[in-house]
Amino acid sequence: MTKMRARIGAVLAVTLSLATLGTAAAPASAATNLSYFLTAGTVGITSGGHTWNLNVSLIGGSSGGPVTIDVLIETPHLSGTEIHDWGMQMPGADFTVNKTTGAATINSHSDLSPVASLNLSYKPTSHSAGTCSAGSETDYLGTLTGSVTLTTGLKGLKLSDAKATFSTPNSLQVDAACVPPLACSFASWGGGVGGAPTAPIAAGIAAGTPGHLVHFIDVIRKVSLSAPAGATRTDGADVKAAAPVFNSKAKSLTVKGLASGAVTGAGVISGAKLVIPGTETCTLDGTTYTQTSTDYNEASWTSSKQFVASTILTGTLKVATTGSGEFVNITLKK
Repeated sequence: MTKMRARIGAVLAVTLSLATLGTAAAPASAATNLSYFLTAGTVGITSGGHTWNLNVSLIGGSSGGPVTIDVLIETPHLSGTEIHDWGMQMPGADFTVNKTTGAATINSHSDLSPVASLNLSYKPTSHSAGTCSAGSETDYLGTLTGSVTLTTGLKGLKLSDAKATFSTPNSLQVDAACVPPLACSFASWGGGVGGAPTAPIAAGIAAGTPGHLVHFIDVIRKVSLSAPAGATRTDGADVKAAAPVFNSKAKSLTVKGLASGAVTGAGVISGAKLVIPGTETCTLDGTTYTQTSTDYNEASWTSSKQFVASTILTGTLKVATTGSGEFVNITLKK
C-alpha cells in the first residue's frame, strides 16, 4: 500500500515518498558521480492511542551535495488511511554508502531538528543489475535497523523507537547515469488546484495493472515549516473509491469519494482549455505497453458535495467547491 501511495504522490506532485523526491533528482553525469535512492519498508510505532507505520526514503549522491529525505507516517482511519509526510534536506555527510558493498548509514545528528532524528544502518542481503539503455544501476535489497524519532508538531504526537527494524523490502539503488525504460503512467485527476499554497486539494489516481486497477481519492494540503530550513509537511487522507466517470462528449470527469468516512465528496472537472494527446512505449512491472494518454488542463472544478478529509491529527480538511481542475486519461495496450 505504501508503494502505491508513493505513485499517487509522484503523479499529483505531492511530497509523499521517494517517487516524488525522484522528480527533483538530477541524473549522475558520469559513473564516478553516483546517485543513491533508498526506500525503506515500515516500522510500527504506537503513540497517542494509535499505531503509526513510519517510512523513510531519501536521495543522495557521491558528489556530497545535500541529501533529500522524506519521512512518512500513516494509520488506518475511518475506512481509509491518514497520511502525514515531511520533506527535508540534510548535509551529504549524514548519508554514507560503501560503493563496493552497498552498505549504508544514515545519521542526521541535529540536522533535521526539531522534526526528526535518524541513526540507521543499511545492510544489503542481495543485489541485481538494473535495466538501463545507457549507464548502469545496481539494485540492493537488505535490512534497515537503528533508532528513529519523529516530533510531528501535531497534537503533541512524538514517535520514537530506539531499536527500530523496518519491514522488507528495504531497497537501495546505486545509479551510474542509468537511463531506464520509460515507466507507464496512471490515470489521475486534481480538483481545487491552483488556489492558496496551503489550501487542501482533492486528487485521485488509478493504480495497478490493466484489468486490475484500484482507484484512490485523496484530500491533502501542504504547509511550509519554520525548521529545518526548507522543510514541508503534507497532511491528508486517502480512500479506495469508485472509478471516475468520463463523458467523452462533454469531455468531463465526474468523481466521488465515500458516502461517509475519511474522504467524502463529489465533483466534476470540465471545460478544459488545453487538451494534449500523446502515444508512447512504456513498461510496467516488466511488461511493455503502448500508452495512449490525453491530458485535460486548465479546466474548471465544481463540487456538488464538498470534498472533506477527516483526520486524527489535523482535524477536518475542506476543499474549495469551485476553482480549477485537471485530469489525464491513460490507456495501456500490449
